[in-house]
Amino acid sequence: MCLISIAHNASKFPLVLAANRDELYARPTRPAHEWDDDPRVIGGRDLRAGGSWLAVRKGGRFAAVTNVRRVGREEGGPSRGLLVSEFIRGDDSPTAYAPSIRGEDYAGFHLIVGDGDIVHRSNATPVESIEGLFAISNAPPGAHWPKVDLAREYLALAIQRNKSADDLADDLLCFLSTPRGAPIDREVFVTSSAYGTRSSTVIIIDADGEVLFVEQNYGLKGVRDGAAVRFQLPSRS
Repeated sequence: MCLISIAHNASKFPLVLAANRDELYARPTRPAHEWDDDPRVIGGRDLRAGGSWLAVRKGGRFAAVTNVRRVGREEGGPSRGLLVSEFIRGDDSPTAYAPSIRGEDYAGFHLIVGDGDIVHRSNATPVESIEGLFAISNAPPGAHWPKVDLAREYLALAIQRNKSADDLADDLLCFLSTPRGAPIDREVFVTSSAYGTRSSTVIIIDADGEVLFVEQNYGLKGVRDGAAVRFQLPSRS
């Protein structure tokens, strides 16, 4: 996952998340589905290490991770995707889970976990509470990539012009899947011969706590892999 934008308590929707996962095309992946080991959860799975890049649970508990270039240990060690799957199936609060991670054990990451409160954690930076509009990519902490501004600004405008969750999700998927022919620090939708955007995902939680999860997957060179899939998850009650 290499671009994540979030609006938390910034509109009539308590949470709107729009994200792209960029990965090697050859890495084995199962797209978003109801997890066999926890039917409360919807999300993709990494078939090599067993973790996930983005998942949501009934009631709105969610987690998402990006890699970070040239930060943390060398590739290897525990999978960053396990940070997502461990949180999503557990019961620790975001403010308890995020500080408990030994950042030095992992290759570079940005992790976002939410369950009411939403926090951001990377390998070496303090836990950061997220309110309002927020976005990250896979740039190192402190580095500024213009596509982060683009994603945050587009999210704010999309929320303003769309009244329904379905329309908002479609608008955001269009943004996430549009290549701009720009350098990597400005490119939202990435394509190359071996690596690129593998999925675009939108999560919207409404005032009743119901969750809309929409995902579009892509194959080689950004070709759409079937139609977008949609899941509706009920609130906790």
